[in-house]
Amino acid sequence: MNIDNSIIDDEVKIIELIKSNVNPINYIENEKDIDLICNAISKTNKSEDSYFDDMADILLKAIIYYLISNENELKTLGRCQELVTLGINDKETIKSMLNSNESSKALYTGIDIASDNNYKEIFKTLNNKLSNIK
Repeated sequence: MNIDNSIIDDEVKIIELIKSNVNPINYIENEKDIDLICNAISKTNKSEDSYFDDMADILLKAIIYYLISNENELKTLGRCQELVTLGINDKETIKSMLNSNESSKALYTGIDIASDNNYKEIFKTLNNKLSNIK
């Protein structure tokens, strides 16, 4: 197996920058940047079931696409976490928000159709990951 050490190094650097209060969303230039940020965060605080880690990664991507496409939104990881909390408590509102952008809507669809228990667990998994990098 060939592992690209530069990607692993970049993910470690992203987590270090986040812990130093740098907002990586400010530096997004393309989809690769979104993937790199989400992959770095999704590898923190791994859950017992990789399904929830993978779905938390997808959820974070959906939220970031929503934030960067919406001019009136604060573009921070703190705002991502606020939206995760909203999603735990108000499924219809978060669905409406994420459905306003084609990329976030496409990513969110798989989460939206999850069972209620899995849906909440996906949001809780992402909430834990975002909490642990502050």
